[in-house]
Parts: sequence; structure tokens; C-alpha cells
Amino acid sequence: MKKSILFTLFMFVSVSMFSQEKGYWACFNFSVEKESDAKELVTAMDGLFAADEMSQMPFTVFIFDLEFSSSTNNFTHQICFLAPNADYFKGWGSGPGDFAENNLVQKIFESVAKPYSSILASPLIFDPSKAGAYNYSNVWSFKVNDVPKFASLASDFIAANSNNFDGTIELHETISGAEDGVTHIMVARSNNLGDWLRGREAVIANPDSQDWFSKSSKYSDMISSFSGTTIRVYPGSN
Repeated sequence: MKKSILFTLFMFVSVSMFSQEKGYWACFNFSVEKESDAKELVTAMDGLFAADEMSQMPFTVFIFDLEFSSSTNNFTHQICFLAPNADYFKGWGSGPGDFAENNLVQKIFESVAKPYSSILASPLIFDPSKAGAYNYSNVWSFKVNDVPKFASLASDFIAANSNNFDGTIELHETISGAEDGVTHIMVARSNNLGDWLRGREAVIANPDSQDWFSKSSKYSDMISSFSGTTIRVYPGSN
């Protein structure tokens, strides 16, 4: 059975985030066929992020295990790095360096993983303090044709359910690497699948959600969705 790991994750209106700074995500999708190989890779990553050489790592890194996805989302893992602002990406591409833990991760990855795609994105409606607080997430990709109207609806929808959904709802914009015309991503996170489903029921029943359900399709097309569980969060040094 295919399993996924995600160094996640995972938006837009005027929101105070990262002390007024604009944050960014860089995510990489890949697939691992065997569960035993996925566990070996995650264990090696635990060692990597515990290494002294990674003590000044500026990014917060997430690992996500895919549970439900369509055939278009045919990866099993995603690796994402979250940074508080653009300056953290000045050294992007240089890599962690040549040391034992990093070399082991590279060796295992090259033998068991198949890369699929990557994406650069930026949070618009997002609380970074909650990004690693919830275990289960559902991700929707949208192709937006009227950003101001879509943004207004999304902002009102998220605000209307801030105390109604047991978790957090986010909105992100894509910058580079998105496929099929995707421009925005919405994420809903909760404690587990059961709590997420109960939260979904509450959101659907909320009268203040109805504008979103009835009007958002006028300004966007929902392209795809997937969901899964966050199995690791490695905090950055920032």
C-alpha cells in the first residue's frame, strides 16, 4: 500500500502574520512505495534534524502522510519548508552540507523515493502558531478568476467559522510550480479525521457559511483535493 510523507506544509487578505512580515512555503511532492521504506526515511530525517549541523536551520519543516487523494495527486509524500519572510530564502539551494545524517537521508531518498513536483507559495490567511498544532489536514486547490471577490468570500467564510470549527482554516496563494492553473490553496486542519468531519458538519450547518458555498464557484474552480496526517514537525531556529 502506498504511503506518503510530507515535509509540510502548508494565504491572503490583510492579516497580521509573522509580525507583519510576509511568509513563504516551499513544498516538494514525492512518492514511496513501501511503508517500511517510508518509516526508514522518516527515522533518518529525525536524525538529520536532531544533528548539531541543523541547529541553525531557519525553516519549520513538516512531514505529512497522505490518506485520501485522487489519481491526479499521485504522490505519496510532500516536503514543505515554512519561512517567516523572504530573507530566509537567501541561502536557498545550498543544502544542509556534507555530514553523516544528511548523507544518510540523501542515500535513502535516492533509493526509495520518486520526486513528482514542487511548489512555492505564500500564506494569506494563516496563523503560523497553529500550523503544527493539528494532526489532520484537508487541502483544496483552486483556479481563481476574480481574486478580490474570491478573497472577500474566503475571508468572511474563515472568520465566520473561527469559533465554529475545531481547528483552523487557512488560505494561501501559489507563486511558482502550481499545475492546472491553480492560483490558491485552502487548508482546514483539525485534531484527527473524526474531529475534522464533525467540524465539517458544523461549517456546513452554519448559516454564515452559505455565501461561500453558493458564490465561491462563480469566482473560482476547485481543481483537486487531498488529505492526510502530519506525522512530524521540526521547528526552525527563527
